[in-house]
Amino acid sequence: MRNFDTSGGLYDPAATADETTEEHRSWGRCAVLVELFSSQGCKKSPESEFLMSRLGRGDFTLDRPVIVLTFHVDYWDYLGWKDPFGSTQWTVRQKGYVQALRLDSMFTPQVVVQGRVQCVGNEEENVLSHIVSAQRFPSPLFEVRCILLKLFIRVRK
Repeated sequence: MRNFDTSGGLYDPAATADETTEEHRSWGRCAVLVELFSSQGCKKSPESEFLMSRLGRGDFTLDRPVIVLTFHVDYWDYLGWKDPFGSTQWTVRQKGYVQALRLDSMFTPQVVVQGRVQCVGNEEENVLSHIVSAQRFPSPLFEVRCILLKLFIRVRK
């Protein structure tokens, strides 16, 4: 990968983002999005958060990278333990998945993989199985050029 020197503002035609590296081709286009819906008020959530931590660290041998996002919901706050990281915004996000995936109810810990399938967040075998079988979506390619102190960015799908 080339480094761009933007201090002089000169454009090097050989140094473009069109020179996509093999790393970008093999990793950037097939990353799997894994979303965990969790709460400090849920007894099983710490186990699922540890699993997400292991995924993020790369503790598992997977054929593609994983992007892990964790969202703390607030619907368990009424039980007496208010999750300081909980947000109605994340509860609404989870409700969207409940509707899209035609589920009967919301629960924690819930994992949604690639926005298409879900499972209980502390069931390691199920989570890994969903990741391995997840549909691949290509990521957009970015092109950045600096010409005489002007920056041009083009996104291609």
